[in-house]
Amino acid sequence: MRSEETSEPRNGGPFRSPVFLPPPRPSRPPVVDVEAHDVPPPNHLRHYLRIVHKYRRLMAVCFAATLFVTLLVTLLTPRRYTATTRLQVARQSPIQLRLEDNVRRLDEPGNGPDNAALFVPTQVAALQSRDLAQRVIAGRGLAENEAFLHPSRDLVMPLSAAGGTLSALQPRGWEIAPSRPRDSAGAYVVKVDPRLLDRYMKSLSVNEVRGTDLIEVTFTTPSPALSAFLTAAHTQAFMEANDEARRATDAVASGFLERQLAESRQTVQRAEAALASFSAEHPNVAVNQEQKIVAARIGELSSLLTTAEGERTTLESRYQFLTRPKSDPLAYLLDRPGVQKLRLALLDVRSQRAGLKGRLGPNHPQMQDLAQLEGEMAQQLRTEVAQGVAAVRSHYDAAKLREAKLRRKLARLEETGIQLRTLGAHYDLLKGEVDTAHDLHESLLKQRMQTAVSAELTPPNVRVIERAEVPAKPSRPKIAVNLALGVFGGLMLAIGGAFACEYFDSSVKSSEEVEGLLRLPSLAAIPNFSLARNASDGPRALVGADDVGDELLVLHEPWSPVAEAFRNMRTAVLFSSPGSPPPKVILVTSARSAEGKTVASLNLACTLAEWGARALLVDADLRHPRCHAALGIGNDRGLSTWLSGNADLEELVTPVNGSGLFVLPAGPPPPNPAELVGSIRMHAGFMTLRERFDFVVIDTPPVLPVTDAVLLAREADGVVLVVKGHDTPRELVRQARDRLVLAGADFLGVMVNNVGLGWGDPYFYDTYGYSRYGSGARAERHS
Repeated sequence: MRSEETSEPRNGGPFRSPVFLPPPRPSRPPVVDVEAHDVPPPNHLRHYLRIVHKYRRLMAVCFAATLFVTLLVTLLTPRRYTATTRLQVARQSPIQLRLEDNVRRLDEPGNGPDNAALFVPTQVAALQSRDLAQRVIAGRGLAENEAFLHPSRDLVMPLSAAGGTLSALQPRGWEIAPSRPRDSAGAYVVKVDPRLLDRYMKSLSVNEVRGTDLIEVTFTTPSPALSAFLTAAHTQAFMEANDEARRATDAVASGFLERQLAESRQTVQRAEAALASFSAEHPNVAVNQEQKIVAARIGELSSLLTTAEGERTTLESRYQFLTRPKSDPLAYLLDRPGVQKLRLALLDVRSQRAGLKGRLGPNHPQMQDLAQLEGEMAQQLRTEVAQGVAAVRSHYDAAKLREAKLRRKLARLEETGIQLRTLGAHYDLLKGEVDTAHDLHESLLKQRMQTAVSAELTPPNVRVIERAEVPAKPSRPKIAVNLALGVFGGLMLAIGGAFACEYFDSSVKSSEEVEGLLRLPSLAAIPNFSLARNASDGPRALVGADDVGDELLVLHEPWSPVAEAFRNMRTAVLFSSPGSPPPKVILVTSARSAEGKTVASLNLACTLAEWGARALLVDADLRHPRCHAALGIGNDRGLSTWLSGNADLEELVTPVNGSGLFVLPAGPPPPNPAELVGSIRMHAGFMTLRERFDFVVIDTPPVLPVTDAVLLAREADGVVLVVKGHDTPRELVRQARDRLVLAGADFLGVMVNNVGLGWGDPYFYDTYGYSRYGSGARAERHS
C-alpha cells in the first residue's frame, strides 16, 4: 500500500511528503440519531450467568453470612419440648329441647347446617380461654410449683388428679397428688397472677384437625415433663368444665320444663272455656264452621249464575242479530225443518215458473196458478220466520228473568256469609288456641320425659383419642428446617444482592450494551492492564522504549493482550469506512475525565506508526495535558505556543525514539483554550498536518465538562469515543454522543477501556501468541 518517498524532510524536521496521500474522504451523514431511544438488548441466560460470575464474591459473602447467622441462631435458641393431646368433640348436646313450632325449632339460626362448621372452632376458642387457664393454675397449685415457675429439663412435676377420670389422661409412671379445694360453686378460690396466665397462654396451642371434629391441645415449654403435665391438666380441666356445664344445663332444662307445663295447663283450660262459651251463644256459627254449609251453597249458586249468565248472553246476541234492520232472519233460521222445507218448495215453484215463462204468457192459466202458489208459499215462509224470531225473544226474556232471580238469591246468601264469616273467624281463633295449647302441652310432657332420661345417662361429648406423651426430643429449634431455610435464604440474599447491584449500576457492562445504547460500532475493548498482565504468562519485553512511560504499552509490552487489543482497534479504525480511504485525522475523546482517552490516543498513534505510517499525536488538551509526561518529553512549547503565534509549527513537532511516531505537545496552558482550538489558525494548522502526515491522532479534553472536543470534532475525519467499562454512566455517554452529533461529528465507533474479566470477551485473555509464539518472536527479533 505504501509508495516510495518523493521528497526529503524540509529543514531536517518531520514535515515531509507523506508515505501515501489518500484522497479526501467524502463527507457522510452521522451514523446515529440524536433522538434514538435506549432499547436494552434482550436478556439471555449468559447475561444472568455473567452477573453471577461478576458478583460471585459478594454472593459468597452473603450466603456464608446468612448460613452463619442461621447456625448461630439455631445454637443459641433455647430448646423447647412439645406434648400434644388429641380430643374428639361431639356436636350433639345430651339435652335437646325439641319443642316443634312452639318453643324452639331446630331450623332456627344456630341449629342449621351452617352452624355445624362453627362448632369445632367454638370449642377451640373455649380451650384457649383464660378462665380455663386460671382453673388449671389454681386447681393444680402451679403458682407455688417450682417446676412450673422455673421449668427445667431435670425437674419432674407431680400430676394432680381430681376424681377418677384422670386415668385416661395420666402419663405413664406419674404420681397422683391431691387436687386443690373448691368453693361451693365448684370454682377454685386461689387467685392467679396475670403474668402467670400470660406465660401459660403463650405455651398453649389449640388447633382443629381439618376435615374432622378432632382438636389438638399442645403445650410447648423448656421441660418435657412440664409440657406433658400441662397438656393432661388442661384437657382434664376442659372435660370437667363441660361436665359442670352439662349438669347445670340439666337443672335449668328441668326447671324450665316444669314452669312451661304449669303455664300450658292453664292455657289449655282458658282456651277450652272460651270456645265452649262462644259455641253456646252462636250454635249456627259453630255448625257452619264445622260443616261449611253457607260456603258450599254460595259456590253452587255462583255456578248456576255463571251458567244462566252465559245462556242469557247467547240469546241476547241472537235476538239482537235477528232484529237488526238490515239482517236476514231467514239465513239464521234455515236450520229449522219447517223453514227449510218451505224454502225448498218456494224455490221449486220459482224454477217451474221460470221454465214456462218463455213458452207461456203471463195470462196463461198455468202461469197464474204458479204465481198464486208462489205468493202463498212466500207468505207461509215469512210467517215461519216471524214465529222463529218471536221464539228467540221469549227464550231471551226467560233467561234474563232467571239470571236476575239467581243474582238476588246469591246476594242474600253472601250477606249471610259475611256475617257468619266474621263470627267464624272468632270461632276459628278460639279453636286454634285450643289446638295450640294442647300441642304445646303434649310436647312439653314428652320433652320432660326425654330430659329426665338424658339427665340420668349424662353422656360426655369429649373423648380422648390420643393422650400426651413425655417428649424425648425437642420440637424447637428444628435444625434441618433452619438449615434448609438458611441455605434458601442465603441463596436468595446472594442472588438478590447481585442483581440489585447490577440493577443500580448504571454503567455500561458489555460491548453489546454500548452498541445498543449509542448505535455505534464497538472498535475495541481494552482490558485492564493489571488483569491482562496476570492473565498473560509471557514476560514483559521492552523494545527500544527505555525512556517511554508505562502507559504506552504498545511499545513497552508489545506482546501483551493490551497491545494486541490496541492493534485490533487500529484495524477497526482503518477499515471503519468500507469503500473509502482510511480517516487521516482521528479525534479521541470521552464523556468525562479519567476515562482513558489519553492512553487510547498514545497507543492508537503508536500502533499506526508501528504499521509503517507517519503518525502524529496532537495533544489538544490545553487545560490538563498529559501526553508529554507519558512520552517523557518537555512541554515548555507546544500547540498553545503555535496558536498564540510565538513559534512555527515545524519546530514544535517532536519524533519519538526514531520511529514513525511524532508528537505535538500541548504547551503551556493558555487563558482561553476554547477560543484557540476553535480559531481559523487551528483549522489552517490541521490542513498543513493533513499534508505532512499519514495519520493525525488528536487527544482532546472530555466532551461534557468543556466544549474543546466539540469544536475540534469538525476538523477530524472521524471521532473515537472512549468509554470506561463498568464505570461510565450510560446517560453521560449518550449525552456526549448527542453533543458531538449535533456538532456534525463523523463517528468511527466506540472504544471501551479498562474492562475486566467479567466483560464477556474471553479472547482478551487468551494466551495464544502472548507466551509461546510471542517469546519466540521476541527472541528472533533480539537476535
